[in-house]
Amino acid sequence: MRAVERLDRNWHVFQGLVHRAERLARRGRDERAAVAAMTAATYAWCNPTGTFASGSLEQVLADLGARLTAPAPVAERPAGSRPRVLHVVSQVYGTGGHTQMLANWIRLDTARDHSVALTGQGDREVPDKLTAVLSGDALVRLDAQHRRLVDRAAALRDLASAHDYVVLHVHPNDAVATIALSQHTEGRPEVLLVNHADHVFWIGVTAADRVVNLRQSGARLNVERRGVPEARNAFVVRPLQLRERERARAEARATLGIPADARVVASAADTYKYAAAGGETLLDILLPVLRDVPGTQLHVAGPTPDSEWSVLADQGLGRAWGLLPDVHTLLEAADVYVDSYPFSSLTSVLEAGAMGTPVLTLRPGGDALGVLGADTPELDDDLVVAGSGQELAAEVTRLLQDDAARDELGASTGAAVHRSHGDGAWAEAVGKVLDAPPAAGPASAPGRAVRHTDELDRKLLLMMANGVGQGLAGTLETMAPQLPWGRRLETAARLARTGTLRPALLLPASAASRIRRLRSRSA
Repeated sequence: MRAVERLDRNWHVFQGLVHRAERLARRGRDERAAVAAMTAATYAWCNPTGTFASGSLEQVLADLGARLTAPAPVAERPAGSRPRVLHVVSQVYGTGGHTQMLANWIRLDTARDHSVALTGQGDREVPDKLTAVLSGDALVRLDAQHRRLVDRAAALRDLASAHDYVVLHVHPNDAVATIALSQHTEGRPEVLLVNHADHVFWIGVTAADRVVNLRQSGARLNVERRGVPEARNAFVVRPLQLRERERARAEARATLGIPADARVVASAADTYKYAAAGGETLLDILLPVLRDVPGTQLHVAGPTPDSEWSVLADQGLGRAWGLLPDVHTLLEAADVYVDSYPFSSLTSVLEAGAMGTPVLTLRPGGDALGVLGADTPELDDDLVVAGSGQELAAEVTRLLQDDAARDELGASTGAAVHRSHGDGAWAEAVGKVLDAPPAAGPASAPGRAVRHTDELDRKLLLMMANGVGQGLAGTLETMAPQLPWGRRLETAARLARTGTLRPALLLPASAASRIRRLRSRSA
């Protein structure tokens, strides 16, 4: 099936899911409507449809929010109290840049008091890197207190009213936050949505007073494809906890068992960010470099050593380390850092650059596909951007063979990262965003979002094909913990007739979660 036909098919399924949510909302079945809306958002996130926002779906969530009880009155706080920020998060994890970004934000912004509300953590443990920056009562697990989405939304609305700012770090399908905050009532704190998933569909356009972008490419897409006015775009670079080099390169290599005289290319990201998307992979691109430049090794954190990356160890060309709880030593060992592909990992790019290491990224397709590549303001002049795999291989080879050029670019890159993240620079920048006057002018209007099936949409379809939630069956498996037993059985019977039944639909949420984790580890 051609890409445009698949986009059209996905759009048809998505519209059916939205219409189901609309029908349930009209009948007053609020919880079922909330689950149906979240299912629709999950499907559009994981199965590109040619759209990045949905006015109809946002309206369902806004209508559900209008039916919540009004927030409980909040006692007036003493004059001169420190500003309070509520960070709303769907789930937090022990690895990956998303949770690290949240922890860094709280650690660096010392001028305000911070709390965190989790809307769907489930049975996952909250990692130490987050609890270490919060006081004992500053973490609220809404899903542990309320099973129903609408009850979590009501509790979140109450919680938000006791804060001066609400910052959304939520997943693209988080219905709780949008239901809770889509009503712009008097006394409601300003809501800022962090656009950390700027390349995919997400809900929350109507809830956000401003969208805090980490990249120019994400901000452009908001205006062009989400119905967000330019005046409601804000910018801040991602918060980074600068870690100074603890080991010289030789010492870091000795710690990892890498030969001291090797030329080391490093990369680090979640496994899915390296998955094939209908073309050459990063491994395909770099293998010829490893074979042509004597003594060069590639060391990658994320992919497992028993996958296609096993060729590195088998041929003495490096190693795939799997997921590492801390990639700092690996970054210290690197001569050159190459961004993950086809999905970028900007946190790792910045952490590598902070070490004084040159960083490179592959961004084919030019500006039309800019949101699928890497860009971050602090590295505008130093990030080496290749337009093709061949160009990336040539640039890596050049830097490995030219010590002077590598050292000069690495020093410039490190200085650029430190200018934006050292000596309180990030805290000052985020303070300007939070304390800016409220956005004026037209509100965001996701109903004006235009559907396309152009090069960006077709490429995104290929890139997302290896992820979770594929097809309606995969989406329903992802949503299984929220489905009532009757709906699970009904869905299971329908999927069984098509041969796409997933066992998770018939398991308790905790058991299904454990199976998904085991499956991801063995993938």
